[in-house]
Amino acid sequence: MQQMAKLGEAGYRPVLACRPGTAVADVARDKGLAILPLRFRNSAHLPTIVGLWRWMREHRPRLAVCHSGHDSNNVALAARMLRDRPFLLRSRTYQAGYPSTLTYNHLIDATMLPSECLRQTLLANTAIRAERLHVVYPGIDFERLDQAAGQSLPPRIADWLSGGTGPVLAHAAMLRGEKGHLTLLGALAELKDAWPGLRYVIAGDGGERARIEAEVSRLGLQDRVLLAGIVNPVAALLARADIVVMPSTYEPLGMSQIEALGLGIPVIASDTGGIPETVSDGVTGLLAAPGSVSDWARALAEALADLPRMRAMAEVGREDVRQRFSVERNLESILQLAGLPRWPRRLQGFE
Repeated sequence: MQQMAKLGEAGYRPVLACRPGTAVADVARDKGLAILPLRFRNSAHLPTIVGLWRWMREHRPRLAVCHSGHDSNNVALAARMLRDRPFLLRSRTYQAGYPSTLTYNHLIDATMLPSECLRQTLLANTAIRAERLHVVYPGIDFERLDQAAGQSLPPRIADWLSGGTGPVLAHAAMLRGEKGHLTLLGALAELKDAWPGLRYVIAGDGGERARIEAEVSRLGLQDRVLLAGIVNPVAALLARADIVVMPSTYEPLGMSQIEALGLGIPVIASDTGGIPETVSDGVTGLLAAPGSVSDWARALAEALADLPRMRAMAEVGREDVRQRFSVERNLESILQLAGLPRWPRRLQGFE
């Protein structure tokens, strides 16, 4: 929807094809976005294909941006029945299992990926055409992020933070095993004697909550760890942290470390997946070995011993991510892939 809004500002007329009566449709309508209601029941849903074909035949869009397998397949099948069809651009943010060639080589004109790491994952299938895979970093609305960072925290979190004086680690992620909460708890336990005031705020919810709570209790960290649940906006928490941590065992790219750097907050993240494309070790933040309690304890101790250095690196990171992950750069990359001008006159966009 952010991309649609920016396309509209650039002079295009984007339309969102989505299931009617869903939260997505409601939010889009509240934002004033045009809706094309279609069911998308499966990857080859005939009524959806016909609806897309009729709409595209009438409006002759220049670009179709699609995401999941269902919408990608439906829009590709509909578009390829037209003589004058739109450019088909798929957004792919992760890859589960071994990638097949059908979508990447045949149905879609190009696929945009959030990191070079994910691109190389797809190219593990050497039959996939490399020239059809393009890294397009996501766009972050940093102006909106700045506004969110200035909002008040929920009283429970604000009171907990004000109740101590030691440095604060913030971690914003779903409570899932690959997000590395247990690794961070182990590192915190190793540092509790050297840094008795160190505290850890976990923002998020998920299936691992009970396991995390049990580990907090086992390590005797009840006074140092706050499971804050969903924090909205999370930028308000990130902005009040001394260090934002991202100890994931894998991320195609990751977002919270980018947002933290965008706010000028020091970052320590795992050296895995696409994260090193966002944090330069020793330049804009610190990287630690994923899943290694000892290496995370080392990185945390290094950072805590010299917070002014961490803040200086975060300022370098702030300039870096605000340039590379801006909404404007994201939009320009998409239009360039589709061969469309930045400021159209009488062109229609379709997303």
